[in-house]
Amino acid sequence: MEEGDTRMKERLLVLAKATPEISKSYQHLVCVAGITESGEWRRVYPIPWEIFWKGSGKNFKKKSWVEYELVNNSPSDHRPESRKIKFETIKPLGEAKFQDIESLLKERITCIEDLERKTPKVQSLGVLKPRAMLDFTQVNNANYEKLVTKGAQTDLFGNSAIKLDIPKYKYRYEFTDDEEGRTHELLCEDWEVGELYRKCEAYRREGRYKDEEEVHLKVRKKMLNDITKRDHVYFIAGSHYRFSTFMIVGVVYPRKADVLA
Repeated sequence: MEEGDTRMKERLLVLAKATPEISKSYQHLVCVAGITESGEWRRVYPIPWEIFWKGSGKNFKKKSWVEYELVNNSPSDHRPESRKIKFETIKPLGEAKFQDIESLLKERITCIEDLERKTPKVQSLGVLKPRAMLDFTQVNNANYEKLVTKGAQTDLFGNSAIKLDIPKYKYRYEFTDDEEGRTHELLCEDWEVGELYRKCEAYRREGRYKDEEEVHLKVRKKMLNDITKRDHVYFIAGSHYRFSTFMIVGVVYPRKADVLA
């Protein structure tokens, strides 16, 4: 970079792409997190939902590398890993090999107790290796009614104030992650889970699934049974901005075609 040029580019291995949120101004925003090329945990937020439209040239997936330009290299909130980026500078760089991803994750495994003990002001992102995945169940979306009501309103041009398909339910994992076998329940905000639920719910509306119970069974089968068959599942835990509680923002696991160590 030229002398005096304050632009800062960074490369990130994306390990978490959380379900889109609706801000106070009802913009649609996505939280993305992972490990930088220099080995640091990083949260880049906010990223407009439109970046992930299929027609977007900047669309990228979990388990891939991206490059972007930082606004500055100082934390953008009370969590040390958070950074603001110039989202228009996002450049997808391609998918990473699962073996390489797993190698990075194994070096950083912690447990939820350690993260909570440190507090998000010290470390707000970490990787958990579930020793036992006990359950994956639906919970009511606390904001569903409010957002549906808001979505029925229109802007000055007659368009819906909220363009996202608001999920009626979210999901949480029950698991253990340490030698003591302590059980934890964490909300799972992985984008993939939200999209899987939406797809199954669409099938129910079309009559392909008979009821909501079958929808939940299909989602549970994928996220609890199917992905655990080869024991290479990792949770990316991240803290909530306002409440400082931890949730699962990314579920990382291999595809059938991935080469495993």
